[in-house]
Amino acid sequence: MKKIILSTVAVFSLAGVAFAEAPVAPALVLSGEASVDFTRDANKNWGGATKLELGIDVSGSATVDLDLSAVDGGDVKLDNYTLGTTVAGVGVAFGDDNGMMPGAEKSAHSTMAAPAMTESLKVTLGDASVAVGFATFGSDVSDLSNIQGSYALNDSMTLSGDLNLDSDNWVVGVEADSIVDLGGATLGGAATWDNNAEMFGFEGKTTIAGMTAYANGDQEDPLQNIGGEYTYMLGGAELSAGTNYNLDNETWTPTAGVSFNF
Repeated sequence: MKKIILSTVAVFSLAGVAFAEAPVAPALVLSGEASVDFTRDANKNWGGATKLELGIDVSGSATVDLDLSAVDGGDVKLDNYTLGTTVAGVGVAFGDDNGMMPGAEKSAHSTMAAPAMTESLKVTLGDASVAVGFATFGSDVSDLSNIQGSYALNDSMTLSGDLNLDSDNWVVGVEADSIVDLGGATLGGAATWDNNAEMFGFEGKTTIAGMTAYANGDQEDPLQNIGGEYTYMLGGAELSAGTNYNLDNETWTPTAGVSFNF
């Protein structure tokens, strides 16, 4: 209970600083993408899925970020949302897209720890951010799940951490978009340490001329997946093709797709 009270007081105290200046006229930006993605299943059959994604972004004294999507024959749904404001250098945001832990190039094949954070309140001051997550926001806002924080060392590298308020498990991570820049190619990576699992997971990636390649593993199995994807602009369409190879079960997971941005 003490951790919950202290965490809530700290974040809400910082949040109160951000409501003291005159409003700024909002600017509305609408964006969208229509895509068809193809994947191969375990029986080596290819299947396609059509998807429409819409983005609604409003900036000004208040910020709104809504990400909606719909698949063929399905309803439009809200995937992620963020509502917030930035005043006097203090940013406050509420939503379900405030996670700060490192992300893998392909989350389905990740070897890094990925603590979940759904609805949360996030405060940003300079290069530092902290967020408090709600476990059951729809029924009990006093039930907090975890605390995440991050600090940007520079434009490329960010340190982050997560504390689960129920299990007391903690996870730390580091992510660098570009450790080495060779002029046309970049080399980056990410890693996490999960204290309870005593597991160190990592991933390295390189990008060159539309091609992104990655490899990942952990301290017990240093090389589990290798993969890559190539994207090419053809007129107004973006074509992509890629694959993942799992070295443990010796399986390929190829993908292909075409998308149109508007």
